[in-house]
Amino acid sequence: MKLEEHPPFPWQQSMWGTLCSQFESQQLAHAFMISGSLGTGKKLFVREFAKFVMCMSPDKGLACGECRSCLFGEESGHPDISLIEVEDGSRDIKIEQIRGLSNFLSQTSHAGRAKIAIIADAHRMNFAAANALLKTLEEPTAHTYLFLVSHLPGSLPATIRSRCQKLFMPIPTAEVAIDWIKRHLADQEDPKAHALAARNCPLLALELAQSGGLENQIQFLQKLKQLSVGKTSIQATATLAVKLGEQAVIGYLLEVSTILIKYLLTNQQPSESESEYQDLLAWFRRDGVASAQMPRRLMQFYGLAVEAQRQLMSGSNPNPQLIMESLLWRWSQLSVLRQAA
Repeated sequence: MKLEEHPPFPWQQSMWGTLCSQFESQQLAHAFMISGSLGTGKKLFVREFAKFVMCMSPDKGLACGECRSCLFGEESGHPDISLIEVEDGSRDIKIEQIRGLSNFLSQTSHAGRAKIAIIADAHRMNFAAANALLKTLEEPTAHTYLFLVSHLPGSLPATIRSRCQKLFMPIPTAEVAIDWIKRHLADQEDPKAHALAARNCPLLALELAQSGGLENQIQFLQKLKQLSVGKTSIQATATLAVKLGEQAVIGYLLEVSTILIKYLLTNQQPSESESEYQDLLAWFRRDGVASAQMPRRLMQFYGLAVEAQRQLMSGSNPNPQLIMESLLWRWSQLSVLRQAA
């Protein structure tokens, strides 16, 4: 996805100001954990901030875009900025990549300013890579900055999280999200529908628009409703899940269970942005009142979905079909419990 607009985006302004102030007062921490929902632009934000740090003539808290450093970065990538992410054909970030990062940070800056390393989807580091990173965090060198970006920070070892300053990327309000999405969608597309589907995460909304993900999400939710009431089979639902992509489907399941838990516990009705879950919520309620056991069961299911997500991202050659069928069987048992309540 290529955007003409550069961060900081409207919902990122406060965090940007915080980091700029720290840098300008020479109080920028050695390591940061930037977390938040998918589609809020965390990686783009960090990459743009790195350009600001390297800029030779920053203007009003932004990179000038015209100095030698800025132009160098645009052309071939700044030599003092390193981006680590999962390589094509791999499931995780490997120890060799982290060792290379450590070596990069130990070298003298080409421009004489700083060295910056960014680890995108940091939760995808394997065990050996995470251990290798720990040494770098424990023995920082001067004028080096490390940014870990993740929407699943809890998947990282506590020893790594505790050594990073934590910043959470906010989700914009519906009004801000819709206005921003509208400026980047084709005229015939509905920005409000995409904002609702993406839970006001603007870049996720654009991704849904480009990939047809909105239709996939609606299709899977309809199939999940059918599974809940016994009108389709686990196998048929799993077949659709494989077609749509197991990781995307697990994301849908995590979202569905989170929303159901919220409204079962509060005994409220879904908001406009979550109205498509009304039928499922009604099914999981009995005579308009949730069974006392159902929120707890859904919390257990959420934990199983998180574990399934981790298995799919691991390098241990998991069986996606088997993982998905097992997870959907667990979902079907929620319906059985509801009927028995």
